[in-house]
Amino acid sequence: MSPSPLFDPKDFLRLARGLAQQNGAREAELRTAVSRAYYGVFLQAREMLASSGEITPTGTGRDHELVIEALRNRGGPHGDELDKLRRNRNRVDYNLMARVTRREARQALMTAEFVCNRL
Repeated sequence: MSPSPLFDPKDFLRLARGLAQQNGAREAELRTAVSRAYYGVFLQAREMLASSGEITPTGTGRDHELVIEALRNRGGPHGDELDKLRRNRNRVDYNLMARVTRREARQALMTAEFVCNRL
């Protein structure tokens, strides 16, 4: 049995919720909400899949695809939803010309919570 992690990935979801729901959120806060929503569910899924032996994390960027593919192999929408969150996270983290709205941040959070609650 592996030890419990020191950090609970759901704390990223809590942070994203606070940022996405605040009135007058600035662009940086909205971008961070989208990014942390993705990482909250990605890390939760990675730990769950690793503990069940479905994946062996590499500790590299490859883990994102491993998790998405493992969720797709289970059936249901979770792999596709996580992939959408990842693409959106990449857009807001790397594309400085992209506009991020409060609605988009809230949608990312809702999707992340939906997936996370069904893992």
